[in-house]
Formats: sequence, structure tokens, C-alpha cells
Amino acid sequence: MQQSWRFIDTGFNNASLNMAIDEVILDMHIQGGVPPTLRVYQWDPSALSLGYNQIIERDVDMPACQQAGVDVVRRITGGGAVLHAQELTYSIVSAVADGIPESIAGSYRFLSQGLIACYKRLGLDVELKPGRNTMRSAACFSTVTLADLTYRGKKLAGSAQARRGNALLQHGSLPLHAQADMLFSLLRFSSGKSRQKARALFNRKTLTLGEVMGKDVDVRELKEDLREGFARALGIRLYDDGLTQGETRRSQELAEVKYSTDEWNYRR
Repeated sequence: MQQSWRFIDTGFNNASLNMAIDEVILDMHIQGGVPPTLRVYQWDPSALSLGYNQIIERDVDMPACQQAGVDVVRRITGGGAVLHAQELTYSIVSAVADGIPESIAGSYRFLSQGLIACYKRLGLDVELKPGRNTMRSAACFSTVTLADLTYRGKKLAGSAQARRGNALLQHGSLPLHAQADMLFSLLRFSSGKSRQKARALFNRKTLTLGEVMGKDVDVRELKEDLREGFARALGIRLYDDGLTQGETRRSQELAEVKYSTDEWNYRR
């Protein structure tokens, strides 16, 4: 029997609420309150999300973020800093009981098939092919890992996971247009030279969907391609839905008491 997952488009939200929603869906699924879920969303205002283990004082120029009107939030997933400006973010909550492989590598390979199918609908042949990290950078897209999709050797989409028991949250960024100037103006470096090196590495190793397609990307169509890609690749039925009242309430609470606080974002 074909498994049914929710497809939820929560539109634009601020950084703390977006991260809270992801975590609440994960917790609710673990408790058996909601089915597996594919969510798409965007960010307003633009935001810089940090990997769980990043050190904000070392990696982020907070005055620059404040001046630019860019939110800063820590994720529960790993990796480096991601600028959420002109991009589409997706998140998946599921579990081993839903057919997700137990191993981290296996689950990334399994779920990546949905992203690969999405890009295939756009006429792009992407692959899950890790690269070699040649230098440290606070910017997530400067490195290519097992979780990331590449197109002609350059990173086109990045993802990260958090696990709680046999359940997982995977979310990732699908950049539409280059925002490198803004990104590197928000990060700290030991010197101007190290900033230039990191910026050059970023340019060599990354692409955006707009650059590959040579045109503006219709976000509504991309959402549909993402939905159809996952449905076909994973053999599931995705039905339109929204957050439950409980998810909405708990997300708003978690955004306030966790994701908008210095205690969480600075991990004090």
C-alpha cells in the first residue's frame, strides 16, 4: 500500500519560527501525532542559520547582520552558515518505521533521490557526489559533503540532518540566485586575505539554480517539482495539508523560549 505523507507550504516566516516549526513537527511525529511530512518554506526577513556546533562569536559579524536586517538563528542540525535570502528551503520529517534507512549515509542517499528527481524535472542531471574539503570556512556552501547535490562538480543544494531515536529531520537550501557578497559580509575572518580565499573557494565550488537555468526561477513551479520529485522517487502519496493547531501553538512557543534567545543562539 502506498504510504501517505503531508505536503505543507508554510510560506514566509522569520528565522526563529521556521526552526521551531521543523523541531515541533519532528517531536510530534515521534509522539505519533502527525504523519511523515515534507514542508517547503521561505524566510522573511532574510536570515543566517548556523550549524549546531558553530561558534557565533568566531564565525559571525553580528553588527553587520543587524545593520543588514538579517536574522541569525542556530539550527539543531550540523554544518556551516547558510544565508537564506533568495532560495527555497525544504524539510522532511520521517522515521525508520516509515521506510527510512537506519544509517545516516543510507538515509541521505534515500532522501536525495527526491531532490535528484526534482532537478530532473528541470532538465538537470545532479548527483550525490561528495567533494574534498580543502579549507575551513564558516560558510556551509563552501564545502561539499555526503548530504549535498552537485551539478558538473559544483554544489547546487545542501542538506543537514538531526536525529532523535529512529526519527529524523532533514532540511536543506535550494539557492535560486547568488548572494555571496552579502553572505561573506556577514561572516568573520581572521584577515582580509582569508576572506578573499574563502570567497574564491565559494565561487569555484557553488552554483545557484538561476545560474544553471540562465533565467529567473518560478518558485511556485519549483515547489511543485519538489513535491512531484519526492512522490515519484520515494513511491509515496503527498497530500496538501497545513500545520495542526497544536503544531502552530507549540511552534510559536518554542520560537519564543528557544530559537529567539541568546541562550540558544550563543549556547551560553
